[in-house]
Amino acid sequence: MRCGAALQVAAGQRTGPPTIRPRRVVITGLGAITSLAPNAPASWRRILAGETGIRRVPGLDPTQHPCLLRGDVDDATVPSRFLEGKTARNTSRFARLATEATGEALLDAGLIDDRFEPVVDVGDGGALFGTCVGGTHDDLLPAYATFQERGPGRVPPHLHVMFPHNLAAYAVQARFGLGGPSSTVVTACATGAQAIGDAFHTIKFGRAPLMVAGAVESDQHPMFIAGFAAMRALPTDSNDCPEAASRPFDASRAGFVLGEGAGVLILEELEHARARGARIYAEVLGFGSSNDAYHPIAPQPDGAGAARAIRAALADGGVAPDEVNHVNAHAASTPAGDLAEAKAIEAVYGERTGQIPVTSVKGAIGHCMGAAGAIETVVAALSVAEGCVPPTRNYRTPDPAIRLDIVHGGPRPVDINVATKHSFGLGGQNACLVLGRYG
Repeated sequence: MRCGAALQVAAGQRTGPPTIRPRRVVITGLGAITSLAPNAPASWRRILAGETGIRRVPGLDPTQHPCLLRGDVDDATVPSRFLEGKTARNTSRFARLATEATGEALLDAGLIDDRFEPVVDVGDGGALFGTCVGGTHDDLLPAYATFQERGPGRVPPHLHVMFPHNLAAYAVQARFGLGGPSSTVVTACATGAQAIGDAFHTIKFGRAPLMVAGAVESDQHPMFIAGFAAMRALPTDSNDCPEAASRPFDASRAGFVLGEGAGVLILEELEHARARGARIYAEVLGFGSSNDAYHPIAPQPDGAGAARAIRAALADGGVAPDEVNHVNAHAASTPAGDLAEAKAIEAVYGERTGQIPVTSVKGAIGHCMGAAGAIETVVAALSVAEGCVPPTRNYRTPDPAIRLDIVHGGPRPVDINVATKHSFGLGGQNACLVLGRYG
């Protein structure tokens, strides 16, 4: 220890970094692209109406694919407002979807105007995005086929600035002039919630005044669905009835249906949002994550790992379990996963478990992989803001082992003070966000 430092310690003076006062973080903008609609408001309306974007995919050979269903985004409906010309051509589909959803969220937040110009300085803002596959299927696989067939000289020159996972965050930050913190999360199906949670902590601990947070997935490639079919994770009983395929929490659930899309939230430090008179959807109160450390595919049967993430998120937000009055569940419609999540909920909330309205929207949009938690957090924020819980599609036959109040049959008005959003994924990944009503 140097003499000066020793004298400071002797005098009782602090030698470490100054203590940072945690900031409050609020949600001021929302953007989404789903199989139901190319924006958040229309997706929300159709989810509330009990509709689904899951369809039979015409190009899949039924002799080769046991599941023929997906919740695909219709590219023809997605506007191309924010990337043009060569830039658009050299940007992977997943990054284009992320940029479009981000533009929608920035417009919604009032941070850019109708000409897409910033109305306040966002240079210190950052982006924290997530994705499971990035452009691996859309860009890397075709380039590999070209490499094999025509040699290295025919590999596209822009390949390595298209498919990598971090190119969504780059595309967003470059387009909108966000020069602050930048990161990319890859934690399987927990990715979206993890990205939002990490962005929340970035603001909470004073590293940025605002963050674009979310996740995106582009997964229409037939190899992607083939991999999950090989795992026997997809339903094979509904190829002729796509609207009934995804059945979260239902006793007849038989696997998840793949979806895709993007979900984006604008997170702001509360005083930053107040200073510009921003509308606030909800406050982010806490975030927690954990790992089952149990199995690469199967969830921990008793839900202990998931429960650790939920408790960590509540503790991070200083929220007691008794304050939670809505759960936006992961519930992908798998026999083991939905049951493990129900047990985790019961472990955290005890006797109150059956009194908390629980929903899953995967019957409406499919399981959007890395983007799932982000799109579903958009839904959770709207639930808090509007006091309305959307229905769990296709919930008809209760599972006696799942003792939850599953919202179904139609939307339910609920005066939501605190909601949790769960996301769980392969590799034992667990993430939980806590949202609260602002004001």
